[in-house]
Amino acid sequence: MKKILILSLLFLTTNSFSQYYKDYDWSKNPKTHLLSAEENKESSIAILKKNIVEYKQSALTNEIRVFETTHNIIRVNDDAGISRHNQIYIPMYRVKNLKGIKARTISKDGKITNLDENNIKQIENVEEYGDFQIFAIEGTEIGSEVEVLYTVEKEFSPFGNETLQSDYPIKRFEMVFITNGLEGDIKTYNTTQKFERTYLEGVLVKELVLTDILPIIEEDYATAGANKIYAAYQCFGNPNITQDLLWGNTVGNVAQGFFPEQIEESVINEIRTNVLPEEKEYSDYEKVARVDNYIKSNFTVVENRNPQLEEIDYILKNRTSSDFGILKAYAHFIKAMAIDYEIVVTANRFEHRFDPEFYNPNALRAFLIYIPSLKQYISPDRIDYRLSEAPSNILGNNGLFINKDIEYYFAKITQSDPDYSRIKRIMDINFSEDFDQVTVDENQEYYGHWGVQNRAFMALAIGQQKADFEDYLTGSGIEDKKVVKLELENTDMNQTEYNLPYIVKSTIESSALLEEAGDSYIFQVGKVIGTQSELYQERERIHPIEMQYPNKYNYTITVDIPDGYKLEGLESLQINKRLEIEGNLLCKFESDYEIKNDKIVITIEEVYSVNEFPKENYEEFRQVINAASDFNKAVILFSSEE
Repeated sequence: MKKILILSLLFLTTNSFSQYYKDYDWSKNPKTHLLSAEENKESSIAILKKNIVEYKQSALTNEIRVFETTHNIIRVNDDAGISRHNQIYIPMYRVKNLKGIKARTISKDGKITNLDENNIKQIENVEEYGDFQIFAIEGTEIGSEVEVLYTVEKEFSPFGNETLQSDYPIKRFEMVFITNGLEGDIKTYNTTQKFERTYLEGVLVKELVLTDILPIIEEDYATAGANKIYAAYQCFGNPNITQDLLWGNTVGNVAQGFFPEQIEESVINEIRTNVLPEEKEYSDYEKVARVDNYIKSNFTVVENRNPQLEEIDYILKNRTSSDFGILKAYAHFIKAMAIDYEIVVTANRFEHRFDPEFYNPNALRAFLIYIPSLKQYISPDRIDYRLSEAPSNILGNNGLFINKDIEYYFAKITQSDPDYSRIKRIMDINFSEDFDQVTVDENQEYYGHWGVQNRAFMALAIGQQKADFEDYLTGSGIEDKKVVKLELENTDMNQTEYNLPYIVKSTIESSALLEEAGDSYIFQVGKVIGTQSELYQERERIHPIEMQYPNKYNYTITVDIPDGYKLEGLESLQINKRLEIEGNLLCKFESDYEIKNDKIVITIEEVYSVNEFPKENYEEFRQVINAASDFNKAVILFSSEE
């Protein structure tokens, strides 16, 4: 009987951990694959990329183990391709065991060179990425294929992500998700393809097959990182876990300490002494702005796993916290002022699009504090921002909003003030008596995100960076520019007035803006607005269009007309490009002029009323963007009337 029991236990243990990856292998007789002429022009191309993620629970201990298998076959077609793929890095983050590594190269003549396992090395603490196993691929030559197959056992986590796109083309990508009866799900992003239920080796799995995946391409006005094709998955030992339960648990965990029932006496004293020291009525905006200013000026946020950095007593006493703990300091100060607030959990929109329908902790990396009565946000981890609209890396993403009653809702993080970010520039331009020098007196007002960024840059930049920024503020791209005057106002990062403009007053002189043409002079008036970006389109647009934030530009340029001269070429000052959809103006560039007495007055209005534009309207959007560059090339010909 004892022998039967032992044998049964051995069988049960073995059967409990019979994994699909153990039977998966590469071809015993590999050959290089046939590629098209276009595919052979690529530096490298993946013939196959395959990921297998398998969860398996022990029938004896209920332990859940996680195995991830990677199988890649890459063709290298030139030296750049060889350089990209001749060294393999295996990340060891959360890896318990490396179950096996196989690698080989297959030359175009069929010669096979296998990995020498003695060449595998471990490197530790690679920046913030942790440890890696690395090895060089031997025998790599132009036209050869590099094949790598390995499996790792990872520490259990019910959540994971797999990127299904790279910076080189992929002919075929396969992903297999195996839960072995455990409750789980997987979802794809940025592709219409979905995982399908099927059977492999008699096991029910979810499988995805993608073909002809284009490389990730960087484009202007795009969030390429967030647009990558990827899959997010979940797998639990408990069959009763739902998306609502996951969000509810997150809300409960996040809310701890963020909505205190009692306020520390030290907070009340600091408010009386340092935050609101004057005996007067403060508006809610000024109260919250002063809290934001005070905390960012007096508390330090450090990257450290010390748990004390999340304890409010320690934070208030030492004025030091983690990026998570600092939220508790804000909560105490704001609640002490009896102002309602909400905690917002979201993600950097350039990295992840927050999905309320599928819980993914990797997309929950950013926190804001929302003040409903003001429709404004505090960005605790942004030293450059103060109480304002949401910062540009968050604006437009969805978020999880948690209120004082520990209730939550999902909403898109939008800009409440449509005119929040704008630039107003007024220029007065005159010429020297002998027409060899231009003087530009200018007054600029930067509002919203422009003001925030300018204050921070001038406060934090040093050396050449600061010099380059001063060049930008006084008209970049003017070759022999001499800055006669540069005065800045409202430069303090700590502001208590809503959307106070950052003001720049300057005077510059330049001869390069004038060109003599016989008895006439060519004035390069367009250059006074500074260098402008320009969009070129050599291929079909890949990404949806996303700007940093909605914004507006209003310029008034007044040019003195010297006695005895007439003007020609004024048609270059008249530009009208716009993008409208169903009667709604999304963006425009409009410039015009009028002559008043002895002056020509040029007006420019450039408007981007939203920060997201349909990809289908890229050409119209491009024309609006390029209109500013076209104006930058505008000239006026001053001809003698004699």
